[in-house]
Amino acid sequence: MSTSPPSIPILLPKSPSPTPSTDPYTTHLTSTTTNTYTPHFVPVLTHTLLPDPLITLILAHLDSPSPTPQQKPFQYGALILTSQRAVAALASALQAPPIQKLKDRLAQLDVRLYTVGPATAAALRGVVESVMPRCKVLGGERAGSGEVLARLMLGVDGGKDEGRERYDVRSDEGDKGGLKPVLFLTGEKRRDVIPRMLMDPKLGVEERVQVDEMVVYETRELEEFDFCFAQVLRQTRIEGQGKEVRWVVVFSPMAGKGMLKALGWLDERSGKVREDLGGRRTFVACIGPTTKEYLHKEFGFEADVVAEKPSPQGIKNGLEKFMTDQVL
Repeated sequence: MSTSPPSIPILLPKSPSPTPSTDPYTTHLTSTTTNTYTPHFVPVLTHTLLPDPLITLILAHLDSPSPTPQQKPFQYGALILTSQRAVAALASALQAPPIQKLKDRLAQLDVRLYTVGPATAAALRGVVESVMPRCKVLGGERAGSGEVLARLMLGVDGGKDEGRERYDVRSDEGDKGGLKPVLFLTGEKRRDVIPRMLMDPKLGVEERVQVDEMVVYETRELEEFDFCFAQVLRQTRIEGQGKEVRWVVVFSPMAGKGMLKALGWLDERSGKVREDLGGRRTFVACIGPTTKEYLHKEFGFEADVVAEKPSPQGIKNGLEKFMTDQVL
């Protein structure tokens, strides 16, 4: 009688979705065809939402003397949200009592919503579908990074659907003037790739997009991360023999350093990875090439897997391929 292989622990140094059982990483990694994984989330950061500026902006549009919002066009043609924290800040703003009193006008708001990645897109759709049904979510599954999203907005993605999600909202209807500005909802720390690409001086006046930024959340490192991560490592301890394995997925440089330290893989004198790690049964996957390069440059560590796409499916595909090809 055949028995199912034991579940493989997979440590995810990130905060799960509000309902961990429906987190995209949970649903993807527990539904594989060859291996079963048990996710263990270990939060690295804590976030504080700052929705007040966004509430003020939306109210300035909705609570106007005009009988309908359409007679006073919204000052931005699109919002850009590249993280679930930004989506959470938008959700908080939309639930504010002053805005709820004007929900009929809110339902008439027509603005594009550009986002990065399938998880953030799904979260955004869940927030706006009922309260802002005229707003279309763009990017998402087709935009795995800020650079790809910017290219989609500029209409230079190069694919067969080139131009489908291009940002073309003009400041004056039907005019040949410039494009309407867009609002980037972000944290106090962020990469500048999207503003830099959209506002590139090399672009013509009819292509260049003014990007205004609004900080809607703050992020700080959890002081207890190292302790919590070490605790989960003890709980998922493997003996290093036989076919038992354990995975760690690295989503950020900060988590990568803490992971190597907690695993005891760093040489205290050199600060680099020890040379006696042959035969290890704890494997490491990186969400993308930036994190992989950081681990290599700073610590001399080579990740076992790098997701081809920075998504739950990308991680799942990488793990399954490695498990099939290399794990005995």
